[in-house]
Amino acid sequence: MKNSGICIASALGGALFGAVLAMFLTPKSGQELRDSLREAIDKEVDKVRCHCHD
Repeated sequence: MKNSGICIASALGGALFGAVLAMFLTPKSGQELRDSLREAIDKEVDKVRCHCHD
C-alpha cells in the first residue's frame, strides 16, 4: 500500500512539473496548450494505473 502511494505521488508530481514547464516553454496558443497538457496528463495517469496494478 505504501508503494502505491509513492508511485501515485511521484507520477502526479512529475506530471505537474511537466505541465508547468510546458506552459513556460511552448509557443502554442492557450487552447492548444490546454489540449496537449490534458493529453500528457492522461497518458501519465494511464501509465501509473498500469504499473501500480502489477
